[in-house]
Amino acid sequence: MSPKINAQISPQPCPHLAEFRRTSTKPFLALHSCLRIKPPGGRAALRRDPDEVPRCGACGLSSPSRLYACITCAAVSCHSTSNAESSHAAVHAASMPPGHQIAVDVDRAELFCCACRDQVYDRDFDAAVVIAQIAASTLGADPPPAIPSSHPENLRKKRRVDYRPWAPDLRERALIGSCSGPIASDAADPSQDLPRGLRGLNNLGNTCFMNSVLQALLHTPPLRNYFLSDRHNRFFCQKRNNGDGDGGAVGKRNGGNNGNKNARICLACDMDAMFSAVFSGDRVPYSPAKFLYSWWQHAANLASYEQQDAHEFFISMLDGIHEKVEKGRRKPDSEGNGDCCIAHKVFSGILRSDVTCMACGFTSTTYDPCIDISLDLEPNQGVSNKMATATSNHSCNGEADCMNSSQYCGTSTLTGCLKRFTRAERLGADQKFFCRQCQVRQETLKQMSIRKLPLVSCFHIKRFEHSSTRKMSRKVDRYLQFPFSLDMSPYLSSTILRSRFGNRIFPFDGDEPDASDELCSEFELFAVVTHTGKLDAGHYVTYLRLSNRWYKCDDAWITQVDENIVRAAQCYMMFYVQKMLYYKATDKQVAS
Repeated sequence: MSPKINAQISPQPCPHLAEFRRTSTKPFLALHSCLRIKPPGGRAALRRDPDEVPRCGACGLSSPSRLYACITCAAVSCHSTSNAESSHAAVHAASMPPGHQIAVDVDRAELFCCACRDQVYDRDFDAAVVIAQIAASTLGADPPPAIPSSHPENLRKKRRVDYRPWAPDLRERALIGSCSGPIASDAADPSQDLPRGLRGLNNLGNTCFMNSVLQALLHTPPLRNYFLSDRHNRFFCQKRNNGDGDGGAVGKRNGGNNGNKNARICLACDMDAMFSAVFSGDRVPYSPAKFLYSWWQHAANLASYEQQDAHEFFISMLDGIHEKVEKGRRKPDSEGNGDCCIAHKVFSGILRSDVTCMACGFTSTTYDPCIDISLDLEPNQGVSNKMATATSNHSCNGEADCMNSSQYCGTSTLTGCLKRFTRAERLGADQKFFCRQCQVRQETLKQMSIRKLPLVSCFHIKRFEHSSTRKMSRKVDRYLQFPFSLDMSPYLSSTILRSRFGNRIFPFDGDEPDASDELCSEFELFAVVTHTGKLDAGHYVTYLRLSNRWYKCDDAWITQVDENIVRAAQCYMMFYVQKMLYYKATDKQVAS
């Protein structure tokens, strides 16, 4: 089996390449002076002279076949993939002594074995080419990295995390038996067929925006496991922040915050109380009044009984959990590393932005933390506006309603939006970037990518358009097709850099040392927040995927629905969890 390097499968070694390396002391040294990098950010090519037009030494053709230069004698020969017999490169290798089988693609700077008639890989060669490309695009900036070790196991140390079902041992069984009792169930109650934790939330007056997001968060697997395992105990938290002694007890009797005038509003404590109530087994709709009051204290500008934006509430709520937990811990952790609080541990990712000078190829790279990605719907007619912005720049609110049959024409897709988000975009003349290499403002090429994926990816669809010139706003009711299973690997920085640099065995940005395996990029949909109605009046509803079934959460009403209804819904927010963290109840049923 081929070993994995940087989450990529390393091909089997070529015997001709191995023999060539064994008999040559510095096999690729002569090629360094012939590497040519065409800006901006182009692939490497092999030319002795920048203006040289390579041609096959046997037939004199320069196209359409691929041209390869022999590493040993620099003879250029053609090879046709469509017609295996018309390969002057293979004829050259057969007519020459051993060592002439290995050649280099003159247009791609990739190794090729003329005897095997296949592309081959060498770590040192790939490292040299990539470093030459990086050096050309960062001239005058930081020095290029050193060539990595030839030992693949030293390139990336994997930290595997195995998730196994928990079963209590004898001591834990005794504790459970003495400290708890079975939850009473009524066989005549049809609601008992619902999964545990599925409980309606009462509307407290235009609070469907809050209820819809809370339903998604209450069933976010990492967040649910965190609070149900008592990682944030609200009683200890309030006692620690209100002072020891009677202060904590008084605060507890008064809802946790009102007993002490210096008590600190803690949204995480209110979330802990809500998790306890929702997963208690009680099916009577729950009223999140205490949480609403605490959120009003945190976001005073949104404290009203008017309809608010669900996405804005989501951002404000996570910010409140992050802010209060950080103040209590007084830790200097940065939210970008995802280790500062439970909100960022679950939802925080890192975006990479590359701005490349169109004149010299100099590339400026920046990294920004994000807790969700806002996406525009694909335009009907090739509009070239930027598809997405990180949460730090979000300026949208709103959503959609049900799809009608006339909207199937020109359907937008989530994968199409993500492709537009990560594609290179040429900035306009009014957005010229100051190039440190050219020392003047130049036209640039900007490309976004995802350097680090979060445990839970939240995608926000921009369904409100605001025009400052026309002084009007409108809602976009176009349908968006979204998958239940999503592979995020095409949008990672490592994947995009590989496509930019060619087929290389080399560690690229985004090859996270703590990533367990390629499953980290595979996600499963578990919650969809939708909006029906108009711009100034509407209603939010959440669809949850539990026990491999879909449920509609409409405030206090919970009903089971078919997955086709979910697919037809015009989504506003979508929550995807890493597949390695996703559990299907059907697996439990089969196992039992």
